This record gives sequence, C-alpha cells and structure tokens, in this order.
Amino acid sequence: MKKNIFLIIVITAQLFASDLLLLHKQKQEIQVQKLKEIKASHKSQRYNWILPLNLSLSKSKSKSAIDNTYNTVDNISVNLNQDIFRSGGIYYTLSYADRQKNYALLSWEKENADLYQQVYSTTLNLKQLRLQLKQSSYRLKNFDIEIFLKKEQYKIGTVDMTLLNSAIMDKNEELRRMITIKESIASTEKILKKLTPLSYEKIDVPTFTMVSKKDYMDVNYVINQAAIQSDLSNDQYKITKSSYLPYLSINAELGYQDYEYKTYATNYDGDYHSVGLTLKMPLDFNTNSILEEQRAAYLQAKLTIEDEKIAQDAEYEESQSLIKNYQEYIEVTRKNLALYDELITMTKQGFKAGYKSGYDLQTIENTRIIDALEIEINETNIQLELLKLHFAQQQRIDHG
Repeated sequence: MKKNIFLIIVITAQLFASDLLLLHKQKQEIQVQKLKEIKASHKSQRYNWILPLNLSLSKSKSKSAIDNTYNTVDNISVNLNQDIFRSGGIYYTLSYADRQKNYALLSWEKENADLYQQVYSTTLNLKQLRLQLKQSSYRLKNFDIEIFLKKEQYKIGTVDMTLLNSAIMDKNEELRRMITIKESIASTEKILKKLTPLSYEKIDVPTFTMVSKKDYMDVNYVINQAAIQSDLSNDQYKITKSSYLPYLSINAELGYQDYEYKTYATNYDGDYHSVGLTLKMPLDFNTNSILEEQRAAYLQAKLTIEDEKIAQDAEYEESQSLIKNYQEYIEVTRKNLALYDELITMTKQGFKAGYKSGYDLQTIENTRIIDALEIEINETNIQLELLKLHFAQQQRIDHG
C-alpha cells in the first residue's frame, strides 16, 4: 500500500506540474516554485546529519621571556567530527526526510487539485445561477399574465383587491429574488476571475461519473496525508529514542604547520594528521518522559488515520444521499414535464376551439420551461457532488 501511495505521489506530481493551464500564470509559477522548494528542502533535510568539514587557518607570534626573541607558528588544517553510528538514528533521519518529501508532494498536489476544483465548482455554480436567472424571468412572465388577468377580473368585479394585491406582491418578491441572483452572479464571476484568465464560457468542465467507495477511500488525499503523518511521527519517535542510545563518532584532522622557535633555534614545517573514534551515551533524567511524549504523539497520529477514514466514509455517504435525492427530484420533475406536455396539447386544442385563452397556453409553457430548467439545476447539483468526490482522490482528472 505504501509503495502504491509513493508511486501515485510521484506520477501525479509530474502530471500536475504541467497541468495547471486553467490557472493564472502567476498561480502556475507559484506552484512550480513550491515544487522546486520541496525538492531542495528534501536534499538539505536528508543530509543535514552530515556535519561540515572545518577549515582552520591560524598564525601566532609569541615573545620569549628568556631572550626577547619571537617565535611564530603558521597552521592550516581540516578537521572532521562526524557521527557514523547512532543506534538507528541515521537510518530514521533519512527515512523521515523521504517521508517529509512525500507528504510535501502530496500536499502540493492537493493544492493543485483544490485550485482546479475551485475553478470547476465556481463555473458550475455560475451555470446554476444563470439557470435560476432564466427561471426567474419566466416566473415574472407568468406573474405579469396573472396580474393582467386579475386586473381585468377586478374591473368587472369578479375578484377583490386582495387577490390582485397578492399577485403584485408575488411579482415584487420575484423581482427581489432576481436582483439577488444577479448579485450572486457578479460575486461568483469575481471569484472565477481571481482563479483563471478564462471566461465562464471558455471553461470546458468535464462530465464527472460515479466514484466507487473503494476507489474513494483507497486513494483519498486526506487519509493518505494522515497515513504519511503517522509514519513521520513514528520516525520522529525513533530518532528521539536513538538520541539517548550509544552513538559512535569519528574524529579526524589533517593539517600543515610551519613552526619557527628562535629561542632555541628550532624550526619545523610539515604536515600532520590524527584519527580517532569516540563512543558516547547520554544519560538524561527526562529520557523516559520525553520518549513517552513522542510515542503518545505517534499513537495519536496513528489513530487519526482511522478517524479520517470514518470522516471520509461519512462524506462519501452524504454525497451519495444527496445525489440520490437529486436523482429522485429529477425523476419527479420529468413526470411533471410529461403532464405539462399533455396540458399544452389540450390547451392548444382548446385555444383553437375558442374556449381556452392564449394566456393559459403561455402560462403552462412558461411553467414547463421553469421545470425543465430545474432538471438542469439538479443535474448540476449532481455534478458538483461528483466533482467533490473526484477531487478528493489522489488521481488525475481528465480535462478534456
């Protein structure tokens, strides 16, 4: 499983690196620079246990208390003090650096996926709002017809002012609703403009299909992040544990010295070297409590994996429930459309025969259009849920 996660991270990282074309160039460049930072950081973290070589240059001059002569020493040397064994600490330091890179790559990839999800979801939200705006315009047409008919009926005394006033208030309420929709469209367009240079019309949103729960859970970003975080906590615990165990260091120095001792007319120049090993083991009163704290952090991270699985399972089931509700609503609305088609046919016949008005026909046709638009709105709701499920997965989405 861990090997599969790593392969997915590497493959999708490469895909997303060249697959950010929907975004503004600045956002693309930010993500590219983040990727470079991750790679550079991994190199430095992986080898930060290797201590630097120390180059030393010195020149000293001293005055003799015997005969006032001066003695000089010139020295150049390179020395090394490097751990070569840390009771497993070096291995887990390397492992920690590699896992940290995997976690950073996974987080980077998720950022890219989140950006694309924002673009697509914002585009779908705009589509919904525009459909709602169309619905509102057809409702207003029906309200205009209703108000006209109520006025005529009021003139001849067949209805009172209450019914006419109610129709006018309904129209005003719909006008306010239309204004709110237009404001939402303007606000959503601003959000889209921050993400992409493309206009709403030029963004081709893919058609998303159902995701199986197994696929959703197996390559879920959040669950896999929790899994890597658990491994990181385990490595950190073992690194800390190794720091309280014996460790072996090599000490080496190579140098050149020019020594002039005039007091006794002694001169020396030449190279020198030394090599040694040091075995140490720290004794710390707080060792047990520190290790207990680290182990508790690891166990907590391990439990978080199961917690995230429960949460993501609930997210999946919630989306499935919503999709089912939308599908049922669509089915009911389609049956209504069939009834409206029958009514339209009957009303047309009645209009030709002279016992149905053109207003009746127009009202029914407008109502049918409103319901047809409602189907499109709910189909978009389904796509929004499927989009959410797809972008929760650690895999590439086909953009075209």
